[in-house]
Amino acid sequence: AVVSTQSTGLWRIVDYLYQNGLYEEELFAVRGSPMDIGAVRDAIDTDGPIRVSSVHSVAESLILFLDSFPDPVIPHEHYPVCLEHCTHFANSKRALRNIDFSHRNVFKYICAFLREILSHSEQNRSNAKFLSQVFGDVLLKPQLPEAGNVAKSTSKKRSLFVYQFLTNDYDE
Repeated sequence: AVVSTQSTGLWRIVDYLYQNGLYEEELFAVRGSPMDIGAVRDAIDTDGPIRVSSVHSVAESLILFLDSFPDPVIPHEHYPVCLEHCTHFANSKRALRNIDFSHRNVFKYICAFLREILSHSEQNRSNAKFLSQVFGDVLLKPQLPEAGNVAKSTSKKRSLFVYQFLTNDYDE
C-alpha cells in the first residue's frame, strides 16, 4: 500500500513536529510559507534534513502529505462504515479493526501524535474538536466528491470519527 511506502516521510514530519512543535500555539491553524513547504517536500524526497523558518510550515506539510496519498489513510471501501459508526467509540473501534494493518497503524500513529499535542494543550491551546476537524478531512475521504449539505454532514462525521480516537483511550 502507498501508505506503508510513505511511512518514513510521515515519521520524519511527525518527529520534527514532536521535537519542535508540541508547545507551539495554533499548530495546524496558521498557514506555512510556500517556500518552507517546498523545502519540507524536498527534504522528504531527498532524505535530507528538514530546515524551515516556521514549524507551522511543517504542520501544513503533514496535512498536505496525508492528503496526497492516492488511497486515504482510511481506505475508500471502509469510509461508509466509519461514518456510520462515528457516534459511538466502541463501534468506531470495531470499524477500525476491519481496516488493513498498515492503514490502521498509520491512523493510530497520527492519533497518538495528536493526543500528545493535546496533552500539552495548556501551553499550545490546542483542542480535540479543532484537530479532529483538520485531520478528519484528510484521514477519511470519499471516493467521489460530495456536494452541498452532504459534504457538510459527512465532514462532521469524519471529524467525529477522529474525535473518538483523540478523546478516548485506544488500545487494541
